[in-house]
Amino acid sequence: MSESRWIAFVAPPFGGHLFPQLELAERIRECVDAEVCFFSTPEAAAAVELAGFEFAAVISDQGPKVIEISDTPTQVGSNPFRLLSQFRSNLGLMGQLREELRLHWEQRRPDMVIVDFTVPIAGLLAKEMDVRWWTSMPTPCAMETADGTPTYLGGWMPATSKFGSLRDAAGRQLIRGFKCGVHRMFRKQLASIGVASIYREDGTEAIYSDEKVLALGLREFEFDRTWPSPVEFVGPLTRSPAFEHDSPVFESGKRHVLVSLGTHLWWAKGTARKLIHAVAEEMPEFVFHFSDGRHRDEATGAYPLLESNFHRYKYLPYDRYMAQYDAAIHHGGTGVLYSCLQHAVPALVWPQDYDQFDHAARLVHHGLGKRMRPTVDGIVADMRELVDGAVCREPLERFRLLANSNAALKSILQDLC
Repeated sequence: MSESRWIAFVAPPFGGHLFPQLELAERIRECVDAEVCFFSTPEAAAAVELAGFEFAAVISDQGPKVIEISDTPTQVGSNPFRLLSQFRSNLGLMGQLREELRLHWEQRRPDMVIVDFTVPIAGLLAKEMDVRWWTSMPTPCAMETADGTPTYLGGWMPATSKFGSLRDAAGRQLIRGFKCGVHRMFRKQLASIGVASIYREDGTEAIYSDEKVLALGLREFEFDRTWPSPVEFVGPLTRSPAFEHDSPVFESGKRHVLVSLGTHLWWAKGTARKLIHAVAEEMPEFVFHFSDGRHRDEATGAYPLLESNFHRYKYLPYDRYMAQYDAAIHHGGTGVLYSCLQHAVPALVWPQDYDQFDHAARLVHHGLGKRMRPTVDGIVADMRELVDGAVCREPLERFRLLANSNAALKSILQDLC
């Protein structure tokens, strides 16, 4: 029998990044003799401990600031000034994170480090210490490629003409130019934390592992492009930790719709609740379950709130209940999006920020749902069309089969043996 491995995972405390890593660690533990430790801010401790893994807190005094950087008071979008401000705030934490991780890993050296793509500094440190490093990537479309449709530009559809190809090329250059400009602005600070260059000699991004990037999604869902050689699509990981929550109420003879904007986007949820409440009044044959996504917040008032056919819940784990829904309204986050695909649930997608516009474009392009029109009349009409099933049935069944195959992940885990 091979000797037990000690694997370090590093992720921010946000559900869309931490939860896939927890499931990945569970899959590894099923296949490989390994000890696992998660490194994150204290806000991640409850989820990690529920999953049964060792937890080591890092930058403990900066936890609220980490939350604040991601849970912005307004939309960030593609606004370069807001992106730059977010980057500057994040950069201020990376030196402390690097040194704390170094101290931990000098005391006990990992056999492997698996790093969420939002904390590449941990991977670069592992490489410096001659430790194997893989990147976990729940949002594969965020990676730059030499061809194909660029992302983070508002959700572009694939090019269908020469003009579209020129548009894509210009978009790729715009993104690369912005990143190079940021690197020049912060060259000294980045060099001090091990980021000597944004790109390698072959043009790939240095913030991702050059050994393996675990793309936690489906290649078939992404638009055509030439992926860097380390990229391995392993399928979606959508399990959630077993947080305490109120079970949703399903009523006999009614259609049920899950409404979720994930665990972020607090600035958007108030507007969303009012809109969906108004929709519910126009669709008495449906029951709408609105999840606030507050798995960390214990002091948010009385839950659940059951108002006729509009039910509001503090938190609903997608993987546990998705099979019972007839449709979903969501923001395009990878967790809820892929949970819908695993259960062939059609969706109205209502992107709010970050990569969500690109996910919405892919969902619409493949016929797996519709882009939401944020009006009562628009939602009512589109929801009734979706639950009829005729429009999306065939592509949903195709992607259901793809999303529930884990053969690729099993193959990848053999590399750990």
